Amino acid sequence: MDSSMTDHKAYLVIDVGGTYLKSAILNKEGEVFEGSALMSRACSEGSKEEILGAISETILTGLSFLKNKKLSLYGIGMAFPGPSDYRKGIPLMEHKFKNIHGVDLREYIAGIPGVSSEIPIRFKHDADAVLEGEQWKGNAQEYNNAAVVTLGTGLGFFFSQNRINQCNSLGGPVLSIFKLPCKDGILEDYASKRGFIKIYKELSGKKDKNIKVSDIGRWADEGDEDSLRTFSYIGTILAESLLNIIIEREIQCLLFGGQISLSFRHMEASLKRGLKGAGCLKLISSVSSIENSALLGVLKTIIE
Repeated sequence: MDSSMTDHKAYLVIDVGGTYLKSAILNKEGEVFEGSALMSRACSEGSKEEILGAISETILTGLSFLKNKKLSLYGIGMAFPGPSDYRKGIPLMEHKFKNIHGVDLREYIAGIPGVSSEIPIRFKHDADAVLEGEQWKGNAQEYNNAAVVTLGTGLGFFFSQNRINQCNSLGGPVLSIFKLPCKDGILEDYASKRGFIKIYKELSGKKDKNIKVSDIGRWADEGDEDSLRTFSYIGTILAESLLNIIIEREIQCLLFGGQISLSFRHMEASLKRGLKGAGCLKLISSVSSIENSALLGVLKTIIE
């Protein structure tokens, strides 16, 4: 997806996660300019100064790249976790990024040296950005009604009707699934980083505090039975929670993003078994690009 650099119009796009900031310079077709991709610490649990400093450093690095390559910046966009006011660019989170709660990020970014007051600065819910990118360039291109589930530190969800992503008045999801009742808690207690680790430990009897979901995914690749059972079990739980939503919204395409979805193949069979009652559903798959879908979705928002 590297740009040939024949187009000098460029866009700086950032995907903000709880652990990392992933950024790249893209042209209007969604091609990444070679050498522009960057990943750095998000400092989501840090002070206000640390979080804003991480964002500023990412943008300044991007501006330096643009200057060296003689490219013109036509917009900045950011995929950001929720809740946030995406119309205004104001985070409203009380957990990660809590120390920038209420900060006007559009105003802050506009004040960074080298950022022109004339360029658009856009914000988009992270799951919304993934779905937008998949509808534009990915696995949801052929479907009018699509949905994406993002599996990571938390559990995200967004859906579209007639190719229009369904947003609330702040630009967030009209329907969230993370708080859906599930067994003795909520769905996010099971289908998220903490849930995968908890279930694996229960199944395996291991107590190691350093186990990561990526470890469980690797062990599943190697055929470890407890790891495979963990993914299958959570796939079944997700299917049970999503079935009525998919039927009611007539979802045709269900995609899975987020870093945990790198191991989607280990959940695929149980998901398909659990969702076979949804006759409207034509495709269940991982997103086409876990790394780039959100970036593409934000870019689409800037250039529209």
